[in-house]
Amino acid sequence: MRIILLKDVRSVGQHNDVKEVADGYARNFLFPKKLAEPATLERLAELEQKRARRELQAKADEEQLDGKVNSLRGKTVAIAARATEKGGLFKAVSAGDIAAAIRAEHSLEMPESAIHLNEPLKTLGEHIIELSGKAMKAEFGVIITSAA
Repeated sequence: MRIILLKDVRSVGQHNDVKEVADGYARNFLFPKKLAEPATLERLAELEQKRARRELQAKADEEQLDGKVNSLRGKTVAIAARATEKGGLFKAVSAGDIAAAIRAEHSLEMPESAIHLNEPLKTLGEHIIELSGKAMKAEFGVIITSAA
């Protein structure tokens, strides 16, 4: 029997997979526990439409991210952090901190995965980091100043 999984099922498949299973397994285990439903033509068409919409949305998100990366090319953001007298930071500046600063100063939502740091920033001063989208990369400045 062909089924569509409504949830991940160990040794069968993942959510929205179309699988062929034994009739008894489907009727006696998967259907009563609402783990699957029969793969009717209507449900298969609906599932295909959802996949197509998801792919279009993912492509639009990638293009939007490329636009954000391009708009930040060559710009800087300032972050105030507590530092020692020698210029070292008490807490390293991470990609999440940089994303929050971009949100505050430039009003752009930048995912942490688009901010590439070889290692967290641990010193005061200006640092150049790389932002990347699907098809675009840009260098971006981060100025870390001492917070009293």
